[in-house]
Amino acid sequence: MGRVTVPTMKLFQVSPSRIVLGLLCLGLTGCKTQTALVGNGYEKVTHPTSPLSFEPETPRISFQFREASGKTILIWPDIYGGDCVVQDGLAVFLGNKAYIDSDGKAIRPRLFAVKAPELPTDITDDVLWRWSKATGKDFMEAENRFNLAAVTQQNHRLELHLEFLPGGMLTDGGDWPDAGELPLDWKQVAAILRAEKSLGAVQKDLRWHTPYINLKVSP
Repeated sequence: MGRVTVPTMKLFQVSPSRIVLGLLCLGLTGCKTQTALVGNGYEKVTHPTSPLSFEPETPRISFQFREASGKTILIWPDIYGGDCVVQDGLAVFLGNKAYIDSDGKAIRPRLFAVKAPELPTDITDDVLWRWSKATGKDFMEAENRFNLAAVTQQNHRLELHLEFLPGGMLTDGGDWPDAGELPLDWKQVAAILRAEKSLGAVQKDLRWHTPYINLKVSP
């Protein structure tokens, strides 16, 4: 659950060769984005980092949907690790979402589902509630300890690998698993999205101002 920090400004000496290489990249190739087809009209777009950056950066990957007309709809501007799974028009991905904690602004990955061109839905709480119910764990504790997730597809089912902060990293020091698994079929994913109409509300990400549906689930 990394926090966003603003580095102290420092003076750097940039070699002339690095500046020349950066200008060549900008002038000759334009440092263009690269688009990769995921399926069912969904695409991942890799955004290159600045060639003049003083430190190496991981390229940002956004997720979009291309309609039959060729028009593209941005779904999420920054997906964690580029992970996304698509089945029959439904997509599940891990998106970096900004929020404010006691120390200020931070970014954490959250699970999203979408059926384009509808808005994406944050399904993290619903997933944690289902996992807690299946394992007998406390939902509020799972929500508090959730740290990361991985999405894959096996045998036409969505496989979610959940990672939690271990007990020793929080004040209570209780016994808590480092990870958990939750399989979902696509009918269950569709049911979660349908529930957004009665439980969800439109919000905007604090960093990118991207609209999404926040589906809050009570235990």
